[in-house]
Amino acid sequence: MATSVYFNNQNATREQFLVEDLIIESIRNHGIDIYYLPRTTRANTEDKLFGDDPVKTYDQAIKIDMYMETFNDFEGQQEFFSKFGLNIDKVARLAVARRTFERYVSNTLRNLPKEGDLIYLPIQQKLMEIRRVEEEKNFFQLGKVSPYMFVLSVETFKYNGELLQTGISEIDNIANQVTPSVLVELTDIGSANSYVTEEIVYQGADLANATAVAYVSEFNLPLLQLRIRNIKGVFANGGNIIGATSNADFVVGVEYDMRENASSAYEDNTRVELESNTFLDFTESNPFGEP
Repeated sequence: MATSVYFNNQNATREQFLVEDLIIESIRNHGIDIYYLPRTTRANTEDKLFGDDPVKTYDQAIKIDMYMETFNDFEGQQEFFSKFGLNIDKVARLAVARRTFERYVSNTLRNLPKEGDLIYLPIQQKLMEIRRVEEEKNFFQLGKVSPYMFVLSVETFKYNGELLQTGISEIDNIANQVTPSVLVELTDIGSANSYVTEEIVYQGADLANATAVAYVSEFNLPLLQLRIRNIKGVFANGGNIIGATSNADFVVGVEYDMRENASSAYEDNTRVELESNTFLDFTESNPFGEP
């Protein structure tokens, strides 16, 4: 005997809406509020060969409710030491109703979650990256073709120079905390303005013809110290560094060291390099033998 035509067919919209309403209500009652960060591609930076953007940008943070299926704890290997140092491998699964996602996110960029987008968990203060999107949850109950919800497999986001410019300070500051940066000593105040965190600074006639560009991580006016990241080019000693937003204008007073990461107190790049120069020969052009 065939299934009921009143419930199990593609035209049973009332029953389908009922199931979808129950899923949405359940997620709102038992879920958590997160921020969804869709990945965007900057103009003229997409790699046409590999289909990727070398400098990924996240300039939106959309608040949305999701249900965390891994409610006891994160899965994965957690914190462990490898030959590359401390690794944090946390994995989780989140469920979001399709209609909820379409309401808050689809009107802006896309109609379903994408791998590479980010999830920010405010309670844990963690950024997670979507690694897989499951679109066939619920096995199309009541004959519905489109899914009632999406299940997202996410893991700890490994920052690699991406630009976080969402306008929410607790998210954008993550880039300042983990991005390798350089400390620049300044002299000669050229203006009364101060640099603004996250703004672009440059050296040159103007931003379009700049010889060096970077983002401001932190500015200490009393000590005249500027910490910059995502550096493109070299800021010349004695040259002016101009803020694109604040119009702050200071002069580089001391030649800075690109090898030193000002974001970490535990890195000794310069000391390691100087020590290695005493017993390693970097002048060898062919390490495998004679040409």
